[in-house]
Amino acid sequence: MTMKQDAVGDHAGMDFKKVTVLVGMAKGAECDALLALAAGKNAHRGVQRESVVASNWMGLESGVARLAPQAIVLDESVLPPDVSLTDGARRLAVFAPVVAIAPPEKQSDFASAIATGEVDFVARSGNFISVAAALVERHLRPPRRLDLEFRSAWAADLPSDFAELLRHEINNPLTGILGNAELLLSQLRGNLAPVSVQRLETVVDLAVRLRETIRCLSSEWGRQHSSLHSA
Repeated sequence: MTMKQDAVGDHAGMDFKKVTVLVGMAKGAECDALLALAAGKNAHRGVQRESVVASNWMGLESGVARLAPQAIVLDESVLPPDVSLTDGARRLAVFAPVVAIAPPEKQSDFASAIATGEVDFVARSGNFISVAAALVERHLRPPRRLDLEFRSAWAADLPSDFAELLRHEINNPLTGILGNAELLLSQLRGNLAPVSVQRLETVVDLAVRLRETIRCLSSEWGRQHSSLHSA
């Protein structure tokens, strides 16, 4: 994967059709790690992809329509005070799938965007760079290939970040379910029949329980995976 730092404002010598990933992230170790990991995932396939980095919101927003990327990474580090992360993600999602990176407490802000598939949310904690890179890779592969690779993973050695990927893949839809159910409860509680309120409350309770179960399972898988590879 080739890379152009802040190239969104420079037209010279760029074949825009080759731009695969537009990364909105401040320059630094995290940005370098994301690009290196994405390049590493493609190296064994002989795939050449163009990655363009915009380290500020102006460059990111002005470049997205010109470059027509296949996937976009949006980190809150590039946002000015007057642009919220959810608003920025929705504006970019018009052009390509968005992987948004932010502190865990902001995940609930993305409930509706996650539910509609506009945005993937990655919590800025733990091995979040690997999770973000894996989600970008998922957006770049056709569904059939994704299915085959997922199935083959169970017959081989699962990646070290599988627990985090599992937690992410289930937590994102669950956040959408919880957010929408809680929104309906807050807006319609007084107009719904008691049985309907009870059913919505059941949806919320079961979603919370499922999220906790997945957290426990993924933590246990990560613990066992670590102990096996350290033995």
